[in-house]
Amino acid sequence: MKKIIVLFFVLLSFFEIRAQNTLTEIRNRFFHPSSDYVMVVSHRGDWRNVPENSIPAVMNALKMGVEIVEIDIQKTKDNRLIVMHDKSIDRMTTGKGVIATLPLDSIKKFFLKDVKGKPTNNRVATLDELMLAVKGKPLLVNVDKGWENFYLVMDITEKTGTTPQVILKGNAPIGKLREQYGKLIDKVIYMPMVWPADYTIYERENYKTPYEYTKAFIDGYTPKGFEVILKDEKSSVDDALALMKSKGITIWINALWDDLCGGHADNKALKEPDAHWGWIIRKGANIIQTDYPIELIKYLKEKGLHK
Repeated sequence: MKKIIVLFFVLLSFFEIRAQNTLTEIRNRFFHPSSDYVMVVSHRGDWRNVPENSIPAVMNALKMGVEIVEIDIQKTKDNRLIVMHDKSIDRMTTGKGVIATLPLDSIKKFFLKDVKGKPTNNRVATLDELMLAVKGKPLLVNVDKGWENFYLVMDITEKTGTTPQVILKGNAPIGKLREQYGKLIDKVIYMPMVWPADYTIYERENYKTPYEYTKAFIDGYTPKGFEVILKDEKSSVDDALALMKSKGITIWINALWDDLCGGHADNKALKEPDAHWGWIIRKGANIIQTDYPIELIKYLKEKGLHK
């Protein structure tokens, strides 16, 4: 009997280590990009089959084989972070009201709606609940709007032991970033967002071009990745992209709509994947965010880019 119990715990430890190794492998892919693998981000999870930004949406995306899920957060009246895109609960739940004016227990009374507006059995998740659901699993979580609530997000991920699985993004230049958060920013995967040259951030700060903004981060922070926004095919961020590639830094490009990816969005890629998803990859993307994860993974596998 004792041998059986010992064997049980040995096997349990093996599977726990294997899960951790798998997460480690995904983090390594993120930190060490290569030209023969493209990671996939599922926008708001599997929102076509279950409510967006719900725990089932995230778990479904994991089963599809994505490496990263994007979620959105909002802060309630009692300073709890819930997983929802809109500032109100009107569209996504059976209730109504502005999230910032509602306490969590009021929001929890309502049910989430699916993409057709039909009520489901799912409730709104807190960020705590979602992070516990993915803890240790082979998945990274991009917490959109997380930057505005940096300390709250970090408090939750530290308490749940999930900080290594979180990606945050923002527009602050490196000087302001260090001034506000010091070395705390080094605990989380932080991705600066690089916008076209006419974006207002370059008017507000000392960096006049996307290249200067990018170089300042590489010199003063060495980020593991950049999110790059492409308004058109011949973009003002091309020299910044070349710098990222030369430094072996991960490049994240969104295929969600045209002005994020030079006119090569998902809806076109479904019909001509080589002309559109292929263009994004040729532009340098190591990570693509999509609303069609199954279709994108299928395409990448056909190209030998998603094993």
